[in-house]
Amino acid sequence: MHLRSAAVLFIASLCLGLSATAFWYQDWQYSLPTARPIDLDQPLIGQTLPIPLLTSPQRGPMLLHFFNPDCPCSRFNVDHVRELQLRYGRGIRFVAVLQGSGGAERLRTAFAKLGLQMEAIVDEGGGVGKAAGVYTTPQAVLVDDHGRLYFRGNYNRSRYCAEPATEYVRLAIEKYLAGKPPQEPPPGAEEAYGCPLSKRKQGVSSRV
Repeated sequence: MHLRSAAVLFIASLCLGLSATAFWYQDWQYSLPTARPIDLDQPLIGQTLPIPLLTSPQRGPMLLHFFNPDCPCSRFNVDHVRELQLRYGRGIRFVAVLQGSGGAERLRTAFAKLGLQMEAIVDEGGGVGKAAGVYTTPQAVLVDDHGRLYFRGNYNRSRYCAEPATEYVRLAIEKYLAGKPPQEPPPGAEEAYGCPLSKRKQGVSSRV
């Protein structure tokens, strides 16, 4: 009986230890900057983005939300993105740019389950991300009503979007709606964290 109890206790402890190790590894993995692709070409602030969606007559100012349902970092900020849309959705058109594997239907279904009431397009060939200079999720791209880049970068320095002082996307939206000209984002907004959009060759640093 004692041997059986000891075996059960050992197995339980082993499972707990493995779970803790897996959690620690994932937390550590996504606390590191995403390597910047060697061939990355990023449009400058104020430059018109060559994206068909942005040339439609109904474009208006738009926020492109780059999202991958399989990326933990994308899922961390769902509530924050929902809050932004509820607060600014009347003045800014929110569009999710879906990334990942499994096909368009699978990505749309996974996104729909989150309850984010926004348009969604599937970037199957990666052209939207490439044109916007985005290489990881989650990221945001804010363009003005002429399709010109106003902001590109992180939602927050914290993956849980819990630091109001570094809510980079919110601050950019408010500046745009206040009629202020675009500015270069702070360094923390441009150092990307999360999941790479594709398997392009990665460099050793994510700093822009």
